[in-house]
Formats: sequence, structure tokens, C-alpha cells
Amino acid sequence: MPLQDRDGGNMNGSYWFESVKCMALTLQLIQGAPMGDAAALTDSKSSMGCEQAQASFKKGLAGEKGAFTRSTGIGQGEVSRKSLLDFYDQLAMLRSHPFINELLTEGKFRLAAPEHAHVFAYERSHSGRRLLTVSNWSKEPLDFALERDFARGEVQVSVYPEIVLTENMRLRPFEAFAVLVQPDIQTRL
Repeated sequence: MPLQDRDGGNMNGSYWFESVKCMALTLQLIQGAPMGDAAALTDSKSSMGCEQAQASFKKGLAGEKGAFTRSTGIGQGEVSRKSLLDFYDQLAMLRSHPFINELLTEGKFRLAAPEHAHVFAYERSHSGRRLLTVSNWSKEPLDFALERDFARGEVQVSVYPEIVLTENMRLRPFEAFAVLVQPDIQTRL
């Protein structure tokens, strides 16, 4: 049985992979169930060892070189079960990171664009850190205004492998991403 979108159109072709990832990203980052160790959540048979992936991922959160880079298979002609599982592994590692886990479990929730019919955007904030998740749940490109702080933030995970944050974004079909804004260390001292 073919998948159908809300308008009755067939979803077995274009944007099927992106729509699945969009929904997963949106739902995995909305509720703050505590997560265990990322090593327990990822497949030990993956091409990169869990310890190496965690170290690289932590470098990415700290803004260091050699950080974890995402390989989704998009643009490489491969949309596979493995690439989707890799994306779920990325989400599990993200949720298990102490900063992110604290935001998800203890952070204050705020809808960021309640007036937008097809963009579901929400923010979680705690201890000066802010995580914004933006999801275009449409097969059409849509305009979205991103707050200046988030336009300067760090993308933690995204549906599309390349993303440029700007204050006036043109979201691609089923594009979703999470961006982190951390307090300036110098202002906290």
C-alpha cells in the first residue's frame, strides 16, 4: 500500500526519506525522557566505534575541529535502511549529551512559531542554553524568520546534510534542524 500525504498524493517518490527524518527529528527532541549512555543506544557494528563517535560528537558541541560529520546518503544516490538508522543514531547521541539531555528533561518549552501553519518550531531553554527545533512539515519550500541568536547558533542535527542559518530562511520540503545557542563563557564568569 503506497504512503499518502494529506492531499492524497503519493509519497513513495520524492521527499519520502526527508519526511521520515523530519518527523523523527521533531518528535525525538520535543519531549525530555532521560537518556542513558550513547554507547548503549548505538549499534556496535557501525563503521565508527561508539567511543570515537562520542568523542567526535563532543568536539562538535565544543566547536572543535575534527568534529562528527553527518553522512546521510542523500546526494550520494543512496537512501537506505542503514542511512536512516545512522540518522536515528545521531538523534540518540544528541539526546544523550549532558547539555542537550538537560535541556530536554528540565528545559522550559515554548512554541516558536505558533502562527505558522506548516512549520512546527519550538524552543527548549535551561541554564542559559537554548535549543530550537524547526520543522517544515510540507512538501513545499517555505519562508521562516529565524531569531538572530539562533542564526548565529550551532546546528546539532539536520535532515539535509548542508544547511546555512540566516535570519530569513527558505526551508526546503520537509527540512528540519535543531540549533543550539549557548551562553558566552566570558559573560558567565
